[in-house]
Amino acid sequence: MEIPTHVNYLLEAARCAPSADNTQPWRLRWDGVTLAVGYDAARAGNVTFAPENPATLLAMGALLENLRQAAAAAEIQLERIEHPVNEYFRMKVSSDSPLPAGCADHPLFYRHTSRLPFRADPLPAALSGWLSEQCEGAARVTVLGRPPEISRVAELVGQASAIRFRTREITEWLGRSLRFTPSEVATGDGLDVETLHLPPGGRALLRLIADWRRMETFNRWGAYRLLAAIEAKAVSNASAIVAVASAGGHSGAFNAGQLMERIWIELNRQGLSVQPFYVVSDQLFRREEGVLPEGMAHLGDSLAGGAEDVFGLSGQKLYMLLRVGFPRRAPVKSRRLPLSSICEA
Repeated sequence: MEIPTHVNYLLEAARCAPSADNTQPWRLRWDGVTLAVGYDAARAGNVTFAPENPATLLAMGALLENLRQAAAAAEIQLERIEHPVNEYFRMKVSSDSPLPAGCADHPLFYRHTSRLPFRADPLPAALSGWLSEQCEGAARVTVLGRPPEISRVAELVGQASAIRFRTREITEWLGRSLRFTPSEVATGDGLDVETLHLPPGGRALLRLIADWRRMETFNRWGAYRLLAAIEAKAVSNASAIVAVASAGGHSGAFNAGQLMERIWIELNRQGLSVQPFYVVSDQLFRREEGVLPEGMAHLGDSLAGGAEDVFGLSGQKLYMLLRVGFPRRAPVKSRRLPLSSICEA
């Protein structure tokens, strides 16, 4: 089936959405009338979060935000309709006119992650105010810009990372997502190591710790503390930390994903760099599910108490932290899978 131009435009917008370790777990299906979004278990099932995990729902919410922004820019009508239980959503798509000139230059196509050092100048007051006002359904934003606030968030990231680097499942996912060679990068998914801000010897270290048996051995010597400190230090280098919180459940995560993507697109449009940190949210959700590594429940409890103090969650769930600052240099941008790998018509 030939895909119409306006639908192809929407598909290109969808594939630009962010996902955990750039795994792009979605499967897009166009049947001539509707565009459906599901989970590609065959491709992503053993390398990233499960279909109903908050991280996956967050990514699907971001994809939905891209579709809506792209459709609004191109005067395409989207109507959300009922869908089977194995899909996240289904949209009826229609358009009465050719694509407007310039719609392919929408800011969503230029959204990107930067893991490089930032200039940590304060955010403009108008931008900080705009961020604080943003919401989507149950999702809301907290902007932390004072140095003591940012330092406290860095401490939480360090605590969460210390758990993360002692979790076998996460370590093995990381190992499967890393892309070291040009041929590996050319696949279009995963983490190109060139997009990471690595110290001298960083590549070799990543190759070593990607194997859980080695990582477990290194951890006996405190390797997880060093890695957690590196993560925390990166967070400290920020103009602000933007926290996205929302209600629990399917709709709360979708709201958070839409809001996160909207903010991220606008920050990049205004010339700021953004790095997402899911590690605190991940450990908090794992704590709720009772799947933290053995002997670390008390660390999860301490993390939960700290997150409540810093973000004032009041029953909401923390879904994402965005490290925001002014770029010192342009980052290497992650590639995306070709449409043929994520879409069927």
